[in-house]
Amino acid sequence: MRFSHVLPGALMLAGLSACAVDPYAPAPIERRAGPVSGSQAMGVRPGQIAACGHTGAPVADLRYPDGWQARLSQVPAAGSGGGGDELLGGVAEPDAVAAPDASPTVQPQPVYPSSALDAGQEGRCEILMDVSPAGAPQNILTACSAPQFNAPTYQAATGLRFDPPRESGRSVRLVNVVYPISYCMDQ
Repeated sequence: MRFSHVLPGALMLAGLSACAVDPYAPAPIERRAGPVSGSQAMGVRPGQIAACGHTGAPVADLRYPDGWQARLSQVPAAGSGGGGDELLGGVAEPDAVAAPDASPTVQPQPVYPSSALDAGQEGRCEILMDVSPAGAPQNILTACSAPQFNAPTYQAATGLRFDPPRESGRSVRLVNVVYPISYCMDQ
């Protein structure tokens, strides 16, 4: 199995392998009677997704929970409780900064769900979260291509750590951070 994390500006693959077979051996192509679809003709097996680099595989559709889009449309307000100098003619300090593409300093350690692994199913997820001034995730939501990936993605999100930006000498909360994870089978 392989997990990939897409970071801003680059595609990075972090591989974790646990295979009983040679991961470099060519995968058998499933043969069926009747017409062959385009993806079957290209050697794509059921359960594979394009996010894992399988040419011809379908794009994984994410199932977004209620409130996901509304939350992304919210913009943090500056100075709602920041430095306190606004009343004395100072500049309001931000309490939160929108950072949809913030990169973690500690990567997640997702566990491939055994039910998906047994079924040969790959998945793609996105994590929507806020990050405390201390760098810990808060208000975590997950959107995944299949329900069995939600729990391990949520659990992995709790292990993420960030280095929030500093404004006027203090760390501020990040809001609406989106972090993608793909669950990929070894080929």
